[in-house]
Amino acid sequence: MKEQEISPRIYEEMNREFEEEGTMVRLSVPTQEEIDKWLAWKCPDMHERRVPPTDMVAEMWRKHGQN
Repeated sequence: MKEQEISPRIYEEMNREFEEEGTMVRLSVPTQEEIDKWLAWKCPDMHERRVPPTDMVAEMWRKHGQN
């Protein structure tokens, strides 16, 4: 399945569908330049860990063993 290109038209179609369905949501329609800028943006530390990883399963077993 080919990915649909994001364009202002898609936002307009979604707003039309929301109106037809009676959904109380409306999207702000960006310009193509705004969409392109958003798609090109890369956060330099997107995958950088901010906190040490936690093994939640091990934590649960530790707490379970204390009871």
